[in-house]
Amino acid sequence: MSFRFLPLLLLATVSVGCTEPNPSYDPLFVPPCEVGAFKCGETPRNLLACLEEDGQDPDWELVKTCWAGTVCDGAWCGPGSSTACSLPDDCPGEGEVCTAVTDARDHIGNYCIPAPIPAGREPGRACSRHEDCASGWCFRRTCYHPCAVTTDCPFSGSCENLSVTVDHVQDTIRGCVIP
Repeated sequence: MSFRFLPLLLLATVSVGCTEPNPSYDPLFVPPCEVGAFKCGETPRNLLACLEEDGQDPDWELVKTCWAGTVCDGAWCGPGSSTACSLPDDCPGEGEVCTAVTDARDHIGNYCIPAPIPAGREPGRACSRHEDCASGWCFRRTCYHPCAVTTDCPFSGSCENLSVTVDHVQDTIRGCVIP
């Protein structure tokens, strides 16, 4: 007998709705972006991310200005027309460094670009933060110096695989590290 009244009880529970309208609810509201999404800004060097702060509606905010020699490419700062390189000596231009740049959704490569931190330490030197290095990157306490083998490394460094994140892209690249 109790099973007969279950559907009626369920129907009564579902039919009871809100008793007061919510004045801040707008059924037609569509947020301007999806939190965590990335895109390029109006200028080719601005990388924007959709962020939500302090309970406000999400909106596009500038998260990075791409370094000289790179351009915003979808959701990262890509190499643009920069030349690919394997070692620092591959970059003949004055003030250029061979450094890590995101070149695809899941890949980081090395490209010759103007030094992101011109007054920074040369590749292969000790560092504690990215801003210490001319290459713009401090990986494993060493200013990024790309390499293929240990003999490519200056200052008694060794060439190792480095698991890094550049512009929210994770990849493994070869670089010198100080022992």
